[in-house]
Amino acid sequence: VKGIKHLDKRLKYFIFVASIFTIANFGLYMFLLLRARDITGNIMIPLVLYVLFNLVYAGFAVPFGKLSDKIGRKKVLVMGYVLFLLVSISFVYINMILYLAIAFILYGLVYAITQSNQRALVSDLSGKMKSTAMGFYYSMTGLVNIPAGIIAGLLWDVSYKTMFWYISVVAVLSVVLILFIREK
Repeated sequence: VKGIKHLDKRLKYFIFVASIFTIANFGLYMFLLLRARDITGNIMIPLVLYVLFNLVYAGFAVPFGKLSDKIGRKKVLVMGYVLFLLVSISFVYINMILYLAIAFILYGLVYAITQSNQRALVSDLSGKMKSTAMGFYYSMTGLVNIPAGIIAGLLWDVSYKTMFWYISVVAVLSVVLILFIREK
């Protein structure tokens, strides 16, 4: 706790924003797989879509990292958060396998954009306290996974639409909050 007190305020704010985003993004791929199974009635198609998601994520992580190095982390993260919002909303309406495949590809892009660039921004904002900053980032995003999973599961039991709308609302909040990040 002593070290956390000395972290830059911009970093603390970003970790707050990333934690809000994590609430929306918690285990979403699992719910996407469940939704894919519900739509297709097949357990193999969601597995193929999951492989597709991971191939896109792996294939685009480096290019989005390079883009972030060139134009700035915030711009790239805003793009990722907005894309996440669009993917979340799309799952309220998707009912065909073609659209499922497109949504899984887009979600792979979301992961390629957000996973490494959130960590890179933490590193950029941490100064000489990189390990403390990373520890704080992982502690906070890890802690919010607990209520996020419970909330998402309960809402899924109400209806998949309710859960995806909830995720979309939290994603809107994440998009608004990230706009106030100051990188420099």
